[in-house]
Amino acid sequence: MIEQILGSMSGIFWIFLIIIPLLLLKALLKNPKIKGSLGEIAVRSAIGKNLDEKTYSEFHDLIIPSRDGTTQIDHIYVSIFGIFVIETKNYTGWIFGSEKQSKWTQIIYKQKHYFQNPLRQNYAHIKALSELLQFPEEKFHSMVVFLGDCELKSKMPPNVCRIRQAAAYIKNFQTALLLPHEVEAIVAVLSSSDYQANSEKLRTHTERLQQRHQR
Repeated sequence: MIEQILGSMSGIFWIFLIIIPLLLLKALLKNPKIKGSLGEIAVRSAIGKNLDEKTYSEFHDLIIPSRDGTTQIDHIYVSIFGIFVIETKNYTGWIFGSEKQSKWTQIIYKQKHYFQNPLRQNYAHIKALSELLQFPEEKFHSMVVFLGDCELKSKMPPNVCRIRQAAAYIKNFQTALLLPHEVEAIVAVLSSSDYQANSEKLRTHTERLQQRHQR
């Protein structure tokens, strides 16, 4: 009898030993910061490895000045073919939207969630970069890249794509927009520690966003 009880307790122990870590992992993956970090790793792997590092200089997770305070930019690739500014979205479910809609829709299990049109969001990033770098907006290329288990259900413009298509989209641009010395100047500015995200800058940026939305 005692052996049966001990055996049963042992089985329960092993079940908890397996289930609890899985639940913790699931909770971690839902954390926006964790999802963002995983998204950054995915972009570096899927895009960066498919671009010639001698042609494209990459930057990730920058916080730069904007008219409203600061803005956070996910990924930037700089080359003579222009400045590629990438907004990433790590979503699941069905995604609906168009270039002109102010809000896009995410549907998961028949539940609708709305989020800001990422093309408009990225345009604000480009305006801020244009002012910082002192280059016209014509030198920039806007991209929205979706990660995660999602499906784009609307007909999207070519600069909105899944991550596996992003590098090919960038390599489609073969007309030089910048001179080599201009690329060097841009890289020098973006390489400054002033714009690298850290915990303090992220906290300040988040507080400013919250204050802006409370107005």
